[in-house]
Formats: sequence, C-alpha cells, structure tokens
Amino acid sequence: MVKSASQKVLEKEKRNQGFLARYNEFCRRQESQGILWYLIPLMSLPAAVMPASIMAMSWLPGYIPFIAVSILLFFTNVVLTIAEQSKKVVITFYLFTVAFHLVVPFFIFVFELMAS
Repeated sequence: MVKSASQKVLEKEKRNQGFLARYNEFCRRQESQGILWYLIPLMSLPAAVMPASIMAMSWLPGYIPFIAVSILLFFTNVVLTIAEQSKKVVITFYLFTVAFHLVVPFFIFVFELMAS
C-alpha cells in the first residue's frame, strides 16, 4: 500500500503531538463511551484503588482525614458522570483521584521514614 504525501504528513504530525494534544484527542474519542466512563470509576475506585490506599494509610498519621477526602473524591467522580459532564472532565478527575490515592500514602510513608 502506497501512502500519499498528505497521509505521511498527518502521521508525522500525530507522532510529534505533545502529551496534552494526544490526551485531548483521547478524551474526544471517548465521548461516545458514557456508560464505560461511569462504570470505570464506580467499579475500580471502591474495589481496588481506595481499599489499597486506605489500608496503606491505616498505619500512618492522617488516616481519618485521608478517608474523608477519599470518600469525597469517590462521590465527586460519580456525581460528575451523573451530571453528564464532558468526558474530558470525568477522565481527568478520575486520573486525579487515582493519583491522589497513590501519591499521598507514598509521600506520607517517605516522610515518616525520614522523621524516624
């Protein structure tokens, strides 16, 4: 199959796109996947992400405030989907929630190690 010059240019531009441009394109492609992006946060956060991070935090200071913020973030994810926000908002907030549940216990653990 021979590619035209315009196809080659488009492929080269696509490879040279920055992270944000690729992320925006991904979010645009997900607009038709409303139910999927409702189920991903609804199933993955309380089934895997939240229990693992809450268990990790149970031996560290700030356990109760972490649980409170964790629950607020979970329900915010659900409300964003029910309120039919754009998929970019839903996906971005979901990724923020997952990052919060990974980064906060890690940094508190490292802080506790250095304080000892």
